[in-house]
Amino acid sequence: FTTGTMPTAVTFTRADSTARATFIDASGYVKTVTAAGDPRFDYTGGVAKGLLIEASATNLCTNSTDLNDSNWTKDGASGGAFDPVVTSNYSATGPDGASTVTRIVFNKTGGAFSRIRRTVNVSNGAYIMSVWMKANTAAGAPSTQAVGLRMGASAGVDCAVTTTWQRFTHSYTVANGSAEFQIMLWDNINNGAETADVLVYGPQTETGSTATSYIPTEASSLTRLADDAVISGTAWTSLYAQPGAMVVEFYRGAYGDGDRSIMSTDPTAARHWHLKNANASATAQIAYSTGSATTQTGLTAGLNKVAIAWNAPSPTASFDLCVNGATPTFGGSNVGTTLSTWLTLGSQSTTGVSGSGTWDGYLNNSIKSVKYYNALTYAEMQAKTT
Repeated sequence: FTTGTMPTAVTFTRADSTARATFIDASGYVKTVTAAGDPRFDYTGGVAKGLLIEASATNLCTNSTDLNDSNWTKDGASGGAFDPVVTSNYSATGPDGASTVTRIVFNKTGGAFSRIRRTVNVSNGAYIMSVWMKANTAAGAPSTQAVGLRMGASAGVDCAVTTTWQRFTHSYTVANGSAEFQIMLWDNINNGAETADVLVYGPQTETGSTATSYIPTEASSLTRLADDAVISGTAWTSLYAQPGAMVVEFYRGAYGDGDRSIMSTDPTAARHWHLKNANASATAQIAYSTGSATTQTGLTAGLNKVAIAWNAPSPTASFDLCVNGATPTFGGSNVGTTLSTWLTLGSQSTTGVSGSGTWDGYLNNSIKSVKYYNALTYAEMQAKTT
């Protein structure tokens, strides 16, 4: 999945009505897909990560493309003496490669706070806010500046804003059904910093504890629908046999969000399997329709290589699992006589029809490659995942 084109065996669907899904391109810029249902091939540091698979998400922070909009409140202590000065479409290259950034000049000299804030309509539960920021050194600002993010009644977090665009996040569990997205200087957050001149891009508030790709909004919140990828029909059944094995390279789903699916076969089959990043930890797990799961730790925060084998040659009639070159573990029994008819990538489906049915446990990250083998020995599994 690093060539930027979808293999013919894979059916991909995202049912957005307009182009709103974004990704990081080879130049490191935030780009929007050309057509609504286009797959996204993500990059990090100019290196292709592969096919981006994310669950549906909604940016609840409206007017995200212009922080000088009247819906953003700019205020400060001392009767407005320390209100921030906000400039739209400031002449600087933003994370999207265009001059779409907002400049915010904070000044609270001798005051308690200077801030810009936006009320976000939320329910009780866990939320995460995110925003890109960069020090405006072109206007003489220091190369490192302390700016705070605050949501709802949270204590807020310090952000060390530098000369490089960074996406900062702050998560908070809302208990009273209301919250504000705040960027600010405040004694309680940034140790009394008095001034700051920063460039800002792409504020987003969404449910959960992991920030997903940016969804630009205007007057209303906007939802990006889920990425569904499946190999089905003869494209899968012509391969899937006993014994069999697969090697997948992927970037781990973030901790704190439960199980994240990597690959899953047809759950209606007599013996299906589901390879996942289990329990929001560094554990890979093969779960089965019956019997105990096979698990192995060792997943990293970056690229992972995992091999699985069924009806494996050593030992026979088992599932084998190898994470990043470790000694394989085995467990469970053979897949049975009723073989699956589809394989989903980065999620789990109950129908095998891309874009419909019930899907769950999205990876919320990228898959670099998926390879099928007739069989793999322990030594081969280790060699292919090292």
